Amino acid sequence: MSDRHGPGPWPPQAMADLPDEPPRPDGVPYMPSVVMDGVRTHHFAFTPDRDTAREVAGLLQERVPYRRLHDRLADAGALQLSDELVRELVGRQLGRRQVYEAGRWLAEHGTRREAVKIGIVLVGVSGSERDRELLLLLGTLEEFTLYAVVALLRTQPAGEGERAVYELARRVSGWGRIHAVERLEDTDDPEIKAWLLRDGFRNGVMDEYLAPLAATTGDLYAALLDPEPDEALVDGAGGILAALARGEGGPTTGLSAYGEAVPALARYADLAASGRATLQRLDHLLTIRRHLHRPPGHWLDRDVAALRRRYSDAIGQPRWTEPALAGVQDPEGPGFDLARRCASKLGLPILPQLVARLRVDPADDATWQDVLGLADTGTLVALAEELLPLDALARGPAERVVVGNGHERALELVVTELEWHPGLGLPLIRAALAGRGVRARRCGLRAVRAWLRPPEEAVAWVRAAHASEPDAELRAAMAVFLDGLRRET
Repeated sequence: MSDRHGPGPWPPQAMADLPDEPPRPDGVPYMPSVVMDGVRTHHFAFTPDRDTAREVAGLLQERVPYRRLHDRLADAGALQLSDELVRELVGRQLGRRQVYEAGRWLAEHGTRREAVKIGIVLVGVSGSERDRELLLLLGTLEEFTLYAVVALLRTQPAGEGERAVYELARRVSGWGRIHAVERLEDTDDPEIKAWLLRDGFRNGVMDEYLAPLAATTGDLYAALLDPEPDEALVDGAGGILAALARGEGGPTTGLSAYGEAVPALARYADLAASGRATLQRLDHLLTIRRHLHRPPGHWLDRDVAALRRRYSDAIGQPRWTEPALAGVQDPEGPGFDLARRCASKLGLPILPQLVARLRVDPADDATWQDVLGLADTGTLVALAEELLPLDALARGPAERVVVGNGHERALELVVTELEWHPGLGLPLIRAALAGRGVRARRCGLRAVRAWLRPPEEAVAWVRAAHASEPDAELRAAMAVFLDGLRRET
């Protein structure tokens, strides 16, 4: 991948499936191990695997063949094992060279990801600056970034470890970037601080994870006080402040935890109001304004009214309309989604452009959501009946909980609306009652119950759905509905 794609970041498709990827059951929610490592390290406690650590340390002490060690580690959990294994090795006082040679072999020759991770850990506790390039190469594969970052900090000379982590952080874009940038917290390096504000906080998971660190470590407000800040800084500041606004009450800290939030917000509003009119900046302004109109916390009580006026004045400038409308003209354009989001929040009349988008991509459930707010119900239903693959959606209930695709989510949105407009959308109701997801079937039942006198064909669909419904609660609700009809007749 390095030969083909350069030093990184590598394109997502290049890392989609590793050679040891396990089978994925169709329709079952799937979380790659790199995501699992990220979620566990940030949101859940995990139990250290002391028993396996003792066993692996014993195998190292016995100098078993590396292939045997590799095969034992193949199905171990590196995240649960790493720290315990290091402690166990220190207690046993194994020779540094012995540990290094085993780790280097696992890192270079391993064919299972968990074994390679442990190899990187062993290199980290026994290696030196000569391992820098190997750790950077392996760390560019985001599956290994967390382990490579820790190993780089342990093996590189004072001051060089941080620079190596900085280099690796620029090679990755998802969970790997999160793991790397978090190790740059409180850096005094001016180059790294400038990068954090302009690009370093961005990642393919959620910018909210790194925005608090970028704002504080990068000295955001001080940077914004520059009389003529560069365009990349202004765009980065908007991205950081918008992420902090979205992160309030979420998995990370938000604006309320950022001590210089009020002056930074005020300064950014002035810069965005007088600078280039781009969709990205408009999106940042809209996101922040939405947060300012929520019930304020104690951190904003005295300043929120002035900030609201500042942001409303900035957004109210007519110059934003042109880029928003231009962005929705091409239904296949890469910037359509951002333009749609901005135009909808500005209240611009873009129904024809939304319909054009759905004709290109009927699975775009976010666009269906916007159409729901602009079109009359009859138009909405006709469009859904024309564009959604109803026969393909009526595949019967899945045995397990499934993650719905865009078509299925769009069907749910429209059928939910039918509950308030009985008499419309029978083909949609049929597809929903025979859908894979329990939410669609539940929406279909509510839509049928809304009819004063449901047509016999709709009752037959409910009867057929009841016969195969795996969800006990929904099956009971269907039974109550059918029993009520029998009593009436």
